[in-house]
Amino acid sequence: MRYTFLVPLAVTALSLIPLPVRALGTSVRANKRVVLSATHSRTLPSWARKYNMNCSGCHYPTVPRLNATGLGFKWAGYRMPSEIGKNAEVKKIEEYLAARVVVQYDYTKTEKAPADASSLALPSASLFAAGAIGTNYGAYMEFEREPEGTIDLIGQIGGVWGKEKGFGGVRLGQGHMLIGGGVAGFDRPTGIETPLALGRSTTPGIPLRLSGDQAGVEAFYVFGGINRTSVQFLNGLAGGEGMEGGASVTSKDLVVTNQLMLDDYGVGLAAIGYFGSLKGIDTAQADLSSRYYRLGLTANKFVGPFEAQAGYVYSGDRRLPTGATSPFTSASLSGSGYWLYGGYTVKPTFWTVYSRYELLDPNRGARDDGLRRIVLGSVLPVNVPEYLRLGFEYVLDKPQGSGALRRHAARGQVHVAF
Repeated sequence: MRYTFLVPLAVTALSLIPLPVRALGTSVRANKRVVLSATHSRTLPSWARKYNMNCSGCHYPTVPRLNATGLGFKWAGYRMPSEIGKNAEVKKIEEYLAARVVVQYDYTKTEKAPADASSLALPSASLFAAGAIGTNYGAYMEFEREPEGTIDLIGQIGGVWGKEKGFGGVRLGQGHMLIGGGVAGFDRPTGIETPLALGRSTTPGIPLRLSGDQAGVEAFYVFGGINRTSVQFLNGLAGGEGMEGGASVTSKDLVVTNQLMLDDYGVGLAAIGYFGSLKGIDTAQADLSSRYYRLGLTANKFVGPFEAQAGYVYSGDRRLPTGATSPFTSASLSGSGYWLYGGYTVKPTFWTVYSRYELLDPNRGARDDGLRRIVLGSVLPVNVPEYLRLGFEYVLDKPQGSGALRRHAARGQVHVAF
């Protein structure tokens, strides 16, 4: 498994080869105004109501994936970049309030065994209050009901200063600090399931998920309206998720990201470096400070109705506790994960079919411990202004190793936002 990184890096390199202007459309700078007027917001209909536009004005190929307009809107603090410095008055509450409900059916079955699950569930129900405030500020609040019945509160406030083609700002709070509105895969997936490399820990040592909610502060700058560089200081693994006896979080994790948009579809390249430390993994060695890092790279490209996407995450855990009471036999672990995605969008319905191949290798020093995943799916936006989305996804998990059993999963999802 030591050379699996060559596959996604090769695809990434190929995806950055320039294509003719006809295949890509005009540049982001030249065509952003055309996108706003011709296509009639993170997935909030309140912002579509504010600007009198359809969801496809900020999303492509389907909600919740963001195009260049949607990314610019998010980066500018929930306002159009051209509105930075202009007073945003809260006059119509319907331009700030929205709701979302997701209903999902799940079926899973392991080979040579009865069905593991066959159930209808409500994985998410949320209320939102978000938007620009004053000349430079914005806020985002979400009350979400989790599948287990608990209520999760996400809240962020921030400010931006500068001009449309060059502005900086700060953001602080709790929520999707790492991904959830990014370029080339550092966004919510087109389908239902997040790629393994983002949705799961890529090592068994430090249970860090790049797609998880975190609390912290971020400083960023957007160059030319298309390149966003940020530095974040996060609480990290608060409470020691997955750690017996808990863990102390006295230090802060450092995250550096860079996202580059290459065209109006939100095509581009994104990179992330995550560096942190954690004490108390093993209560018998409470003073031992374990260190970890995550390095990620994603890229995508549209060629007409086709999209190719690749992502890769490399993980390293160092100074892990070893001994009689520790679950680790080695003080160091390295893991990796990647995905390769291909999609096709049918216009004018924006019905999208896609497939994804993934590999998660949690311990690069061991053989046959990886998990291969194949995903086939379809997403259909329904009606105008596209507040209703239907999705279907089939997942085949193929664990490596002698005697490992395959696992099948099928999911159907109805997503409504209003």
